[in-house]
Amino acid sequence: MKDKSNQIWYLYKTDLKQLKNDCYNLLQELFIQLGQKPESEMVVILTNTFVDDLATKYASMELEMVKYALNKGLRETDPPVFINVPTWNKFLRDFNKSEQLKRQTNQIEEYSIYKKRLETMGKQLQNREVKKIGNGYNKQT
Repeated sequence: MKDKSNQIWYLYKTDLKQLKNDCYNLLQELFIQLGQKPESEMVVILTNTFVDDLATKYASMELEMVKYALNKGLRETDPPVFINVPTWNKFLRDFNKSEQLKRQTNQIEEYSIYKKRLETMGKQLQNREVKKIGNGYNKQT
């Protein structure tokens, strides 16, 4: 059974303040990737609208999936790109359509492949051997 505690509707219902904080950070990250520096008041206003859009239109998506979809949309769209209501709705809609089409044709969804890749990398990094050189203060003892 799928864990629903990471879905937008659940986060909205249980910890709206944290969801808004996460969305604020996500929008800030997108602005940084675009090389834009909006005023924080503008980002707060956009965050409130973004959270409302997520809760009403994309409630069953996970926050990590939203982040993935927005980053994917940002990289696949020719400049100029602006972070606003039409842009994030287009990115999320396009992502949902492509994932739904893959499910209908029994293909593995892109986000599932991405998550598996992250898990595999995490496991590989956990098992690596770390060698300590010196005592950590760059002084030899």
